Amino acid sequence: MASETEEEEIQLWQTVAPVEFAPKLESKSDAQALLITARQGMGFFVAGGQLAHALLSRATHVLLDYSSAACAIRYQVDGNWEQLPPLDRETGDAMLYAIKQLCLMNPADRRGAQRGKIELKLGRDKYQMSVQSQGIASGERVMIKLEPEKLPFEKLSDLGMRDKMIEQFKEQLNGEGNITLISATKGEGLTTLWTVALNVADRLIRDFQSFEPAENPEPEIINVGPNLFGGETGKSELEVVNKMVLREPDVLVFPNPPQPESLKVCLDQVETAQRQVIHRGVADNALTALLTFLNRYPELRQQIVKFTGAVVHQRLVRRLCDQCKVGFEPPPKLLAQLGIPQGRIAMLYQPFVPPPIEQQVDEKGQPAPIPPCPACNGRGYLGRIGIFELLQPGPELKKALTQTDDAGQLMAVAKSEGHRGTQAEAILTVARGLTSLEEVRRVFSKR
Repeated sequence: MASETEEEEIQLWQTVAPVEFAPKLESKSDAQALLITARQGMGFFVAGGQLAHALLSRATHVLLDYSSAACAIRYQVDGNWEQLPPLDRETGDAMLYAIKQLCLMNPADRRGAQRGKIELKLGRDKYQMSVQSQGIASGERVMIKLEPEKLPFEKLSDLGMRDKMIEQFKEQLNGEGNITLISATKGEGLTTLWTVALNVADRLIRDFQSFEPAENPEPEIINVGPNLFGGETGKSELEVVNKMVLREPDVLVFPNPPQPESLKVCLDQVETAQRQVIHRGVADNALTALLTFLNRYPELRQQIVKFTGAVVHQRLVRRLCDQCKVGFEPPPKLLAQLGIPQGRIAMLYQPFVPPPIEQQVDEKGQPAPIPPCPACNGRGYLGRIGIFELLQPGPELKKALTQTDDAGQLMAVAKSEGHRGTQAEAILTVARGLTSLEEVRRVFSKR
C-alpha cells in the first residue's frame, strides 16, 4: 500500500470516528449487502474517516484531484478553499472506489462523467452527500458536496438580515397582488435563502402552490403544495398551472423560470384576483435579478414591472469569530471613506492574526506558541453571514424600467427613491461588528 514510514504517520482520516453510510436503495437488505461488500475494502474506512474529518472541519465541499502520484485534497470552509495533506495514490484510489461503490456509481470508470448520492450520519446529525466525478488530462477530479439534512437557519435574522429590512421584506412576502423575486449571487446560498423565506411566509393562512419539474422536485416545505409536470407525469407546465389556478390558490411559487404562457396565466391572476407570484434566480444584485426576469419575458414586461413589489438579494461574507475577533478604534479618515459619521460607532473589528512564530514567547523569552482559537481553529472567521439588498421599485423606477435596460441609469433612479445597494449594506454589516472590512473588500473584489 505505502512505505512503512508513511504507514506509521497518522493520517487525518485516522484521527476521527468515521461517518455511517446509508446507500440510497429502496430495499434495506440490498443496502445492507452493499455496505457489507464495501466494508471488505480498505477504502471504506478511509472514506468514512476522511468524510467525518471534512464534516468536523465544517466543510461544505471536498475536492479530490488525482494525479499519477497522489490524491490532492481541498476543503471548502466558509466559502474558502483550504489545502490539506494529500493521500498517496493507492490510498486515494481505494477511498474513491468505496465512495463510488456506495453512491451507486461505476468504480471502474475513471474517465467518464458520473454522479451519485448517499446519506451520511455523524453522531446524531444526518447529511446528504452528492458526488460528481470526471476524468481529466492529469487524472480524475471529484467534487463532493455535503449538505446537512436539517437546515441550520430558521429565521431571516439567522441569515444576517437587519430587523427593519425583515419587516419590509415580510410585508411584501405576505402581501397580495404582487411579484416577489428572491435572488443570490451564484453559489452563495440561494437555496437556503429561498427555503427560509418560504418558511417565514404566512403559509398557515394562505394556500401556497409550487410548480416543479418531476425530474428535479424541490425539497419538501410544509404547507407548500408541490405540483409536478413533465417526466412520467405526462403533463405540461401550462396544463398543471391552469388546473391549479381553478382551485384559486393564494400564492403561485416558481423555483424555476416558468414558461411564458404559464407566467401569463399567473400574472392575470395577480391582476384580477390579487394572487401573488414568488420566483427565484441567480444574479449579481437585485436590479440585475429583476432585469433578467424582465428580459426573459419581453411580451410580459409591462405587467411584471407593474406588479413587482420586492426583489431581495443575498451575498455571503465570512462572519468574524466572536471568541477571537479583535476590536480597534477606527481613525476618522477610515470612517469618512466608509461614509460613517464620526462618533456613530466606537469600534470596528478584525480577525485575530497571531504574531510571527519567533515573537510568540513568554515573559522569560522562551518559545510559547499561541494555540489556535478552539472555536474557529485559527481561521478568524466562523460561518458566513448574508449581505442583503432589498429593492422595492417606486413609481419613478417602474417608469424607467419600461423605457431602458441601462443598469447605471436604473440604479441612479432606485437610489433617488431611497434604495440602498449591497456595498452600502456591507458597510453596515462591518459597523455591526459581524464581519471585517478586509472580508468585504475580498468578496466585492471578486469578478
